[in-house]
Amino acid sequence: FFTMTSTSPLAKPMMLVFLAVIIATLVPSSCDAFSTSGRRVSSVTNGGGRFRSEGVIRMVDDGDAGINVPLDDTLLPPPTITTTIDDDGEDSQTAPTTVFTATPITITPTSKFIAATTATSKRNQTKVNSATLRFNNRLNQLAKNWDDSTAPKVEALLLDALDKYQLHLKEEQQEGISSPSSEYTKKNNNMIIPNTISFTNAITAWARCTRKDSAKHAQALLDQMLHLYSSPKHNIDGKWDHVKPNKISYNSVITAWARSNERGSARKAEELLRNMYDFYNNDSGLDINCKPDARSFNAVINAVARSRDKNCADRAKFLLDEMGRLYNEGDDDLLPDALTFGAIINAYANSLEKGASDKAAQLLMHMESLYSMGFEEAKPTTFVYNACLNAFAKDPLICVKNEIQEAGGGNGNSTQSLNRAEKAEQLLDSMEKRYNDEKDWRIKPDIISYSTVINAHANSGSVNSGVNADGILRRMLHRYLMGDTKCRPNAIVFTAAIKAHSTSIDATLSFDDSEEEEDEASKLMRQEQLKASAKRCEDLLQELCLLYQLPGNDRSLKPTSVTFELVTGALTLAEDWEGVKRITALREEGMTQRD
Repeated sequence: FFTMTSTSPLAKPMMLVFLAVIIATLVPSSCDAFSTSGRRVSSVTNGGGRFRSEGVIRMVDDGDAGINVPLDDTLLPPPTITTTIDDDGEDSQTAPTTVFTATPITITPTSKFIAATTATSKRNQTKVNSATLRFNNRLNQLAKNWDDSTAPKVEALLLDALDKYQLHLKEEQQEGISSPSSEYTKKNNNMIIPNTISFTNAITAWARCTRKDSAKHAQALLDQMLHLYSSPKHNIDGKWDHVKPNKISYNSVITAWARSNERGSARKAEELLRNMYDFYNNDSGLDINCKPDARSFNAVINAVARSRDKNCADRAKFLLDEMGRLYNEGDDDLLPDALTFGAIINAYANSLEKGASDKAAQLLMHMESLYSMGFEEAKPTTFVYNACLNAFAKDPLICVKNEIQEAGGGNGNSTQSLNRAEKAEQLLDSMEKRYNDEKDWRIKPDIISYSTVINAHANSGSVNSGVNADGILRRMLHRYLMGDTKCRPNAIVFTAAIKAHSTSIDATLSFDDSEEEEDEASKLMRQEQLKASAKRCEDLLQELCLLYQLPGNDRSLKPTSVTFELVTGALTLAEDWEGVKRITALREEGMTQRD
C-alpha cells in the first residue's frame, strides 16, 4: 500500500506504528455526515431548455442544518459592473450592464444551415502543394517545444517563406503572368505558400513560449493574417483566402494571453473573443471553422479568473452565463466543463470578498444540477471540490458559533448560524460519501481536501478549532493507513492543525478579556484548556519531527519556520516556559542534525 524510498526494512513498520499512535491521540470529530438525500432538482423547458433548472438544492443532515443554495433560473447574464483602466493604470467601475459586448449569434442547426456552412468551408479550401505540406509539418514539430527560443525561429521561417512567395508573385506580375493562387499551387510544387496552418503553427509556438512578450508576438501574427485576408488591395495576388484565420488561430492567441502574466492580459483575451465573434458574423461568411467554441470561452474564462483583477470572479461568471445563453439558443459547441466551473470557483476563493463562499457553493450546486440532468462534463471533480473548500476557508464572513458553553463556561449566547468551517467539513463529508458510493477517482478526497478543511477550522476563531482539526487529521491519517497514498501527511497539514489549536488559545483568551465577572472554577478550567491546547501544539510538532526523521521520508515532512513560531507562540501564551525551551532546542539542534 505504501511507497517507501528507504532501503531499510524497518522504515515501513516504524511509520505505520507511529501513525497508529498519532491517530490514537487525536480527538474524534463529532460533525454529522453530509448527506445529499434531500437534494431536489426540477427541470423546466425553454425551447429545448438545455441549461434551465430552478428551485433549491438543499443538502441536509440529520439535524436539518444544511446549506440552502438558490440556483439561477438559467445561465443568463446577471447585471455586471463594467471595469475600465484609467490613465493611472487603476481599475475604475462604470454603470452596470446586462449585455455582452460580443455580437450574439443564434445558431439554427437546420439541414439548410449545415449545407450552407459546409459549402462555404469547401469553397475556402485550396489544394496544398508538397513543399507547403513539408514546411507546415516542420513548423508543427518545432511548435511543440516549450522554451524561449523556438518561437522566434518558427516565426523567422514563416516570414522568410512569406517574403519569398510575395517576391515571386511580384516577379510574375511584372512578366505579365496572372494566375490565381489555386492554379499557381498546382503548377509549382517547389514553392512554399504560407497558409492558415503555417501561421497557426507559428502562433502556437508563441503560445508555448516562456518569454514575457509571447502573447504580443502571437497577436501580431494573427493581425497579419487578418491583414492579408481582408485587405486585397495590399496583396499582389488579391484576397488571400488561404491565410484566413480559423478558430484554432484565434484560440491559440487567446491561450497565449491566458498564459501571459502581463498586466491587462485577461482583458486582451476578452477583447479577442469579441473580435472573434465580429469576424465570424461579418467577415468570414459564417464559416463554421471560424465560430468560437467551448475552448475559446474556456480559455478566456480561465484568463479572467486567474487574473486577480478587481471583480474578476464576477466577470468570469458573466462569460459562463453567456456560454449558457448561446448554448440554449442552439450552439452545441458551447458546453462548459468542470475545469471552467473550477476556475471561477477558485477565483471566488482568491477574491477574499465577503460572501464569496456562497457564490462558490452556488456554482458547485449548479454543477451538480447540470450533472443530474445528463451533462457528464459538468460533474464536479476533486479540483472543483477543493476550490469550493478553499472558498469556505478564506471567506472573511466567518460566522463563529460560540461554543464556550460546551468548552466549560459562558452562556453561549452568540450567533447560531452555521459557520464556514462547519460548512467546509460538511462538504468534505459529501466528497467522502460520494467517493465511497461511486468509486470514481475524479472525486476522491486528497491531502489538499483535508488540509483545506483543517485550515478552515483554524480561520474560524472558535475555541473548539483545535478539537475539530484533530478530528479531520485523524480521518486523513486513517485513509493513508488504509492505503490511500493521496492522503500522505506532510508539514502543511500538521502546521494547519497547529494553527487551529493556536486559534483555540486566542479565542479562549479573547473570551477572558471580554468577561467582566467569572467564578474561579470557570477561570481555572479555561487556564487548563490553554495549557492543553499549547501542549497539543507541541505534541503535533514533535510527531511531525519524528516522521521527518524516519528513514526514507521526503522533505515535505520538514517543519518550517512558521510551524516552530506557531508552537512557540502558543506555549508563550500558556506561559509554559519549559516548553518554549524545548522547542527552541529542537529547532536549533535536533532538526540541524537531521539535515
